[in-house]
Amino acid sequence: MLLIPEGALVLNASAAAALELVDGTRPLAEIVGDVAARFDVSADRAGEDLFELFERLEQRGLVQ
Repeated sequence: MLLIPEGALVLNASAAAALELVDGTRPLAEIVGDVAARFDVSADRAGEDLFELFERLEQRGLVQ
């Protein structure tokens, strides 16, 4: 869960796992690979889902 000014944003398991990996040192490709392996999905699917997640979070000003 992320606390935001409007309330709280509840994350699903894969989104939470991805955000846990964002530390400023890992490249996006590594995060995608880790999420794909952990949730047994293709890297393409994980990449698409994470791109959408990060785009939404960026629009809200939660990530850069």
